[in-house]
Amino acid sequence: MALLGLLLAAGCAAAAETEKAYAQADVTFNQEMITHHQQTIQLAEAASGRAGSSYVRELAGKLIPEERADIAMMESWLRSWNETVPVRQAAGSAADLPDGDGFDRAWLKALSEHLHHGVMMAETVRKSGRHGPTLELAEKIIEVQNGELKEIGERLT
Repeated sequence: MALLGLLLAAGCAAAAETEKAYAQADVTFNQEMITHHQQTIQLAEAASGRAGSSYVRELAGKLIPEERADIAMMESWLRSWNETVPVRQAAGSAADLPDGDGFDRAWLKALSEHLHHGVMMAETVRKSGRHGPTLELAEKIIEVQNGELKEIGERLT
């Protein structure tokens, strides 16, 4: 009987090892979040030289290295899974944002909408993802970006 138990345990362990430690939801989230983070960087770069307030300059400056670090991490996961890594996007344009006094408010509104979308993406993977580090990143995104959304909302009122 003990031998049967050992054989069953070994079979279960082997099956668990062959099962992927990630789900398609993790792949999709990482691919889409890389593109989303690239857009955040483009928006943050648009504030360089155009932002009027120290808050916008500091927030934009903080976003760029954080988003780049997340992108590098997500790219490494996708590569380790032999999944497609999104190509880097060409620099976008912030031509639709006004210059001068209206820039900061328009930028904060645009960033707020963008961050809200990122939170929604993170909440989606939290429900169906399986990759521990991806789920941890999603939790971080939800927490950090909700905090930023609260700050931005207070500045826009």
